[in-house]
Amino acid sequence: MNSKTGESATEAELLASHADALLEALWATVEQWAVNSLVSRSPADAHKRVQLSADRISDHVRSSVLPDLATLLGADIDEQWTTPLEIVRSLVGPITAELQSLHVPPPQRDSHSVALHPQDLYNIAPATFANVHPSLHEPGLAWGAAKAHVHLRRHQRQASDRRPVVVVCAPELGDRSRFDAFEVHHVRNAQKLAEFSAHTEPDLVIVDLDRTPDPVPFRIENAHVVGFGSHVDTPRHDAALEAGYDAVLARSIFFRRLPELLAPVQKSSAS
Repeated sequence: MNSKTGESATEAELLASHADALLEALWATVEQWAVNSLVSRSPADAHKRVQLSADRISDHVRSSVLPDLATLLGADIDEQWTTPLEIVRSLVGPITAELQSLHVPPPQRDSHSVALHPQDLYNIAPATFANVHPSLHEPGLAWGAAKAHVHLRRHQRQASDRRPVVVVCAPELGDRSRFDAFEVHHVRNAQKLAEFSAHTEPDLVIVDLDRTPDPVPFRIENAHVVGFGSHVDTPRHDAALEAGYDAVLARSIFFRRLPELLAPVQKSSAS
């Protein structure tokens, strides 16, 4: 156990391994995704100008985006200033500028897209890793779960005189015996969550995104918040991450990895 950070050597090595796997997958896919995002929206009769634009985007990916991803994923999780997906989304601006220089008319956008990404005139921003490339889905989920586990391990409160507090905003959690070691509070809506958190600091907040009209109010400062929901509802997952959730997992992945998320909270009660 690392006395300074709280996680074990095995947990640290697992997180580093998942970070390396995600970085390798990003290096293999991001440049092609960026070029395709440009070319697929460009006029077919402007091949030379489109190729010049594509070359500029490729240069930007290689000189800026990929090094930024390497720096981020190589940094300690408490020093990571953003997420890998946000770095990929930073390409929206340069791609948009190139499309505008090619006089490509922006498409009609729905109100949700406009509210979520007002500057993304061409609907380029990926909502999830899988929108960049399907091969990023698994390493992205694995890295997110490993990071959430280590984050929770580090920031658990050492309180041997009480059971860890878990707030659950999810009506369908199945077997609840897995929570026997915790002080569990089930809340039905954001107002109840706010009332509870006003006088108690939860160790972990679990939110079923399929049962919440808006994930934003379920974000509690200084608490570890994990959301889960349908793997196809990427806009809602994206909104939760934008709201500051520490991790968002597909429903099937969440239930499989729930013991990993709970383990560091449970162990804090035995400290």
